[in-house]
Amino acid sequence: MRMTRTRTSPLRRALVPAAVLAAALVAAPAPALAHDVLTGSDPEDGATLDAVPEEIVLSFNNAPMEGGSGSAVVVTGPDGETTYEDGGPAFDGTDVSVGLLPLDEAGEYTIGFRVVSSDGHPIQDSLTFTVTEEAVAAAAPEESPEESPEPSGPAETAAGEEPAEAESSEAAAEGGEGGLPLSVIVIAAVGVVAVAAVVVVAVRLRRGSASE
Repeated sequence: MRMTRTRTSPLRRALVPAAVLAAALVAAPAPALAHDVLTGSDPEDGATLDAVPEEIVLSFNNAPMEGGSGSAVVVTGPDGETTYEDGGPAFDGTDVSVGLLPLDEAGEYTIGFRVVSSDGHPIQDSLTFTVTEEAVAAAAPEESPEESPEPSGPAETAAGEEPAEAESSEAAAEGGEGGLPLSVIVIAAVGVVAVAAVVVVAVRLRRGSASE
C-alpha cells in the first residue's frame, strides 16, 4: 500500500514559529512599573507605645530623592493641631527620619509624610501610633523641690547685733571700768565721799580751836 505525504506550504511553515513567539510574549510577565513604596516605619503603623519615641524613621524599598521642597514629615498630636517634629527630614539610604520634640500628651499621634521616589514621582501617606499615659508620665522632667529663701543682709546684720547688745547691757549692769561690779563701784564712791566729809569737818574743828 502506498502512503500519501501531505505537503506543507511555505507560508504555513512561516506562520507557525510566529504564533509560538507571540504566545510566549503574551505569557511572559510584564515589567514592573510600580513606583517606590513604604516598607516599614519606627514606630510601626498602629502601634501602642509604653515609651515616648525620640524620632520617626520611615523605610522605603528604594532610596528617595534627597532634599527638595517636596519632602516633609509632620507629626501631629492628639489635639489635631500641635506638631512635634523637630526640624526637617534627614535622608540615609532608603530611610527618612525626623527628630521629635518631647511628646507631652497621651493619645494618638499622626505621621504625615511626603517624599519624592527614585523615579521622580511623589509618595505620600499617613501613619498613626498611640502613646500611653504611663509613657508620658515617665518622660516628664522631675520637678525639683522649692528652696526656702535665704534671709537678706539687713536681717542677718540685725540678728548678729543682738548678742553684742545683750553683752553690752550685761557689762553695764555688772560693772564699770576694770570689769568691777557696779555695786562695788557705788560703795567705793560713797566711802570716798564720806571720808572727804570727815576730813572737811576735822579741818574746820582744828581751825576753830586755833582761833580760840
